[in-house]
Amino acid sequence: MTEPAQPEAAYTIEWAPLTLAEGVDAAALLAASEVLQRDFLSKQPGFLLRELRKGNPNQWVDIMHWESRDAVEQAMRNAQASPVRHSYFTLMVPPSQDDPNGGINRFEQVQHDA
Repeated sequence: MTEPAQPEAAYTIEWAPLTLAEGVDAAALLAASEVLQRDFLSKQPGFLLRELRKGNPNQWVDIMHWESRDAVEQAMRNAQASPVRHSYFTLMVPPSQDDPNGGINRFEQVQHDA
């Protein structure tokens, strides 16, 4: 059996569900999110687009679109030294210590139907 063909416009999506830490409100998250977007994400090679979505009270998901898995991995390395990233993540409940991905999942496109 052969692997499915990758569409020419294939990219990687990061799916990062988050819960606000106790005492943090949506306004604080949105302000920090704007700084993260402006001062970090928009400067990363291979970054395409980001969506911050709200579900149930206190439940959010950060969805980032990248040109490739390599672009995501480089951005993650760059993020380790970023005070902007650190400020954003302090507003959230930390992911489980048992999760090797830190609560972030990556998805690569395998099919695209128009």
